[in-house]
Amino acid sequence: MHLQGACSRAAARARPSRLPMDPNAQWKYILFRTQRKKQLPLDVEHCSPMALRNIILDVRTPSSILDQIALVYSDDEYVLQELVHCPNLSETTLAFIALTASNEIQSFISGTRSMDLVVYEEKPKGPAAGAQKAPAPGKQKLNIIQAVQRMTTPQKIKLALSGGKEARGLLIRESNKQVSTAVLANPRITEGEIEFFAKSTNLSEDIMRKIGTNSDWTKKYLVAQALVNNPKCPAGIAMGFVSRMSDKDLSLLEKSRNISEAVRSAARQLSIKRKMKK
Repeated sequence: MHLQGACSRAAARARPSRLPMDPNAQWKYILFRTQRKKQLPLDVEHCSPMALRNIILDVRTPSSILDQIALVYSDDEYVLQELVHCPNLSETTLAFIALTASNEIQSFISGTRSMDLVVYEEKPKGPAAGAQKAPAPGKQKLNIIQAVQRMTTPQKIKLALSGGKEARGLLIRESNKQVSTAVLANPRITEGEIEFFAKSTNLSEDIMRKIGTNSDWTKKYLVAQALVNNPKCPAGIAMGFVSRMSDKDLSLLEKSRNISEAVRSAARQLSIKRKMKK
């Protein structure tokens, strides 16, 4: 009785007095107003360790929240191990963890999930080639291309910054400038990769510009040579390396129809000057 009276008074205050309302309508109106209350968004980055663990262990936690946690705590191996156990963790986020985590986490995933996510950056050569572990019975080998395609932009950027060689080779071709250029900031990137990227004619001008303005990479002759001969390299960048080219390479540049006229003209003029000095 007391509860019904309180609800009636609350409903009376919540509506204009001139509108009559039966008891059932009063309850519907109160519930409607309650459901419209806004909740503060969950900030997983500033959760306490205990609250974060409770969120991860709760089987009702939606996969979208688990995705956020995986992105924010991608360097925390303890959190990653807890996430791998979550039944709601999406296959894409599981792949993201496998591609960015340490070898220990990759092995942990392979041993606890139904998919073999151990990623090999380079195939072994010689007798060791046959020793590469095959997927266990009942497990499906990770398709890296499909996994990367399904990732969100923040996941791709994180993967570009910390992922292995295979992931870098895929993400450098992304149309999103933030993703593709993030690959060049990966501390694990090698000089061989930079030289290969500098030769690639299917990469963006932004990539060529990034490589061309990095003095540590361009001091290598093969990188500078690749940039000068690459039609995707901005002419202003390429012309800065013409003076470093050998006589043989200058002769090839003069005849090349793939590069801009400005670079070809600069190579021709420099070649004439060198010949006059001899």
